[in-house]
Amino acid sequence: MKKHIKVMVSLLVVMIVVVGQSMVPCYVSGQVKKLTQQEMFGNYKPVSVDADKTFGPKAGKQIKVFVLSGQSNMGGHGASKDLDPALQQGNDRILMFEDGKWQPLRPLKRTFGPEIAFALTMAKAWPNETIGIVKQAKGGTGVLAWHPQWTKEQADRTGDAKKGNLWLELTNKVEPAITAVDCELKGFVWMQGGADMRNEELGKEYLQNLSALVLGLRQEFKVPNLPFVLGSYRDGGAPEDLSGMKEQVLKMGGRKKGSYYVLQAQYEAEQELKPANMVPLRDLQRWPKNVHYDTRGHMDLGRLLAEGYLELTSSSNK
Repeated sequence: MKKHIKVMVSLLVVMIVVVGQSMVPCYVSGQVKKLTQQEMFGNYKPVSVDADKTFGPKAGKQIKVFVLSGQSNMGGHGASKDLDPALQQGNDRILMFEDGKWQPLRPLKRTFGPEIAFALTMAKAWPNETIGIVKQAKGGTGVLAWHPQWTKEQADRTGDAKKGNLWLELTNKVEPAITAVDCELKGFVWMQGGADMRNEELGKEYLQNLSALVLGLRQEFKVPNLPFVLGSYRDGGAPEDLSGMKEQVLKMGGRKKGSYYVLQAQYEAEQELKPANMVPLRDLQRWPKNVHYDTRGHMDLGRLLAEGYLELTSSSNK
C-alpha cells in the first residue's frame, strides 16, 4: 500500500510539471510571484569575437559535432547575465555554428539553453577534442513541425504551420556546419514533447513521428547509428517506465490528454531507436510559476543530457 501511494505521489508530481505549474516557488510577502522577463533575464550584451578569425579543430583532428533541437526548454530560459564570465566569452575548443560559421560557444542573447553545460561536460570527458554544437529550437512546437515529410496540414495539427518547415531549417543548418571544416557528427539530442501532450491522438502518434525525425536525420547525414539522447520529465521519483499507469497519469494530466502517451513513448524510444537513451529529468529547478528551467536548471539539464550520451556510448562500445 505504501509503495502504491509513493508511485501515485510521484506521478502527481510529474503531471504537475506537465500541466504547467512551477516546482520552485518564489515567496514574496507570503505570496508566490511570477517573475517578469526583465526580472529573470535583465540586460545582457553578448561578447563579440574577431570576425576575421577562423575557428576549427586542431591539426589532424575533427570537430565532434552534436545536434541539439526541440522546443522551449531546449531553446533556453537560463539567464546569460548570471553565467561565469568565462562562459559568456567562450573559447576556441568549444564551438557553435551560428551566422554561417564556427565560433566560440557563448550566449548570443540574454537567454541560453542546455548547450552550455552539455558542451562543457563533453569537453571535460574528451579533453583532446574540439566540441561543436549545432542548435535549432522553437518554443511551443509539436514534433510534426520537424517531420521529414513536412506538410502545412500536418504541422497545423499543433498550430505550427506558420513557423515553417523546421525539418528543412534544422538540416539546412547542420549541412553547412559539418561541411565547413572537418567534422564528425556524434549525436542528436532532443528536448521536446509538451506541445504534443495537448492532444490524445497526437500523443498516441508521438513515437511514430519522433521515429520519423530521428531515422530521417540518420539517413540524411549517412550516420545510421547516430546516438540519440532525449530528456523526459520524471519529477518526484516517478518510474521511467509508466506502462500500466495510463489511467492514473491521464487522470492527473488535466487538459493535456496526450501526456501519458508522450511520456511513455519517450521511454519506449530507447528500444525503438537504438542506439538511444532517455534521460529522466527529476526535479530540475524552474523559474517561479513557470514551466521553464531557470539558470541552474538549464546547467543541470545540459550536464544530464551529456552524461546520458556518455552512458549510452560507453555501453554501446562494451
